[in-house]
Amino acid sequence: MTTTLAAHGGPRTLNVDGPHYQWPTVDDSLEEALRVQLHRSLSDRDARGVIGEYERAFAAFVGVPHAISFASGTAAIHAMSRIAGLKPGDAIVAPAYTFFATASPFGFDGIQVLFADADTCGNVTAQTIAQQLQSNVKAVIVTHMWGNPCRMDEIAALCTERGLLLLEDCSHAHFASWSGQRAGTFGDMAVFSTNQKAITTGEGGMLVTRSDRFRELALLYGHYNKRCLTEIDPGAEFYPFAFTGMGLKHRITTLGAAIGLHQLARADDIQARRRTVLDTFVKGLDGNPVITPVSTPAGQGEHGLYVIGLRFHVENATVTRQEFIDLCVAEGAHEVDAPGSTRDISGEPLFARHDPFAPWQSGHVEQAMLPGVRAFQGSFLKIPIWGYPGDQELVEGYLAALNKVTGAVSR
Repeated sequence: MTTTLAAHGGPRTLNVDGPHYQWPTVDDSLEEALRVQLHRSLSDRDARGVIGEYERAFAAFVGVPHAISFASGTAAIHAMSRIAGLKPGDAIVAPAYTFFATASPFGFDGIQVLFADADTCGNVTAQTIAQQLQSNVKAVIVTHMWGNPCRMDEIAALCTERGLLLLEDCSHAHFASWSGQRAGTFGDMAVFSTNQKAITTGEGGMLVTRSDRFRELALLYGHYNKRCLTEIDPGAEFYPFAFTGMGLKHRITTLGAAIGLHQLARADDIQARRRTVLDTFVKGLDGNPVITPVSTPAGQGEHGLYVIGLRFHVENATVTRQEFIDLCVAEGAHEVDAPGSTRDISGEPLFARHDPFAPWQSGHVEQAMLPGVRAFQGSFLKIPIWGYPGDQELVEGYLAALNKVTGAVSR
């Protein structure tokens, strides 16, 4: 096989037209599920229809008593903030390296966000969280970045010791676990995004909790009013708000819930295929000097199966990370990329606004530039985890392209 790169006149490794990654797989069974729901209901005002069915299935999937659906993961995180009772003057510790929606709802409400550094998987740790603690911190939120679970036993112990609420952003972690315990079950509440994730509803989010009180407050936040009037304990001090809720509506659509229910029924198959693809790349890149999979230490945690993260070792290459990506794309591996929206968010002006009604004007914001975040962000790239029939050509083609480019640029 020629080692001449496509960018230098050689043949492309992969010649597959069209999008290389689409999720979910739109097959006859999904189309039928949506057709059935179209004739069943386009709008549910309570949990007697598909929305309730989807929530109960998701709670069983995670292994918690309660799951409340929302229009987006961002809305569900905002619900967590309100349910937790956070207000201006309070602070929360959050990852500096994450997708901004992990922290943006807190910034919207004027809650101070203190940003923690990242480890070699891009995750916060008990140590980096502890470095940011101060007297007004009431809660901690973690993100299991790119599917790798945080060291949750240590983080949970720290939060218990300091009397802090522990919130989990499991947007990347639908199938993740740490020390045998499912991601989303360590904290007081957790949120799963279902926007193009391993379990998807197209757009949507889910809040899960063991707390009856938090569940009822979640209903107040986004599911007024018929549902609140029938599902909230009339003896609760907040029951008088059941008619109006907290003033907002953030319900998922019935069609989104139907997609989610369809996906959950196939969760075992989705997980099995995605784990096989992940293992293929881990084994296929073993010994590669330029790129190595970013993964949780063996035996400690299971990957959440969102994407395959790769670490670029610039010291072993004759090109930059972006040049490496460009060479892979020229080989036909179009989905090799470095994330743009997920990055160090500590310098965003939203988080300098501690008055939620202040004018939307930006001043100078000092970015934290934490060393772990800087190192991870500067070396990370990713590819999809495929998980549908007929994806083998893409799996083999991307692995071949990555190794071909490595062979040409390694020192």
